[in-house]
Amino acid sequence: MERIATAVIAAGVFMLLQPFSMALYTYSFLTTLAGTALFTIVSKFPE
Repeated sequence: MERIATAVIAAGVFMLLQPFSMALYTYSFLTTLAGTALFTIVSKFPE
């Protein structure tokens, strides 16, 4: 689950840095925020 959260964060950063689509840029912050929240929650799970 941590890998999925990390992938969501990476997708959000990619969306923020790409120069092609304004729609992707618009949702990049929400994607990064959701990935960070997911990572925070998932990291509390026991292994």
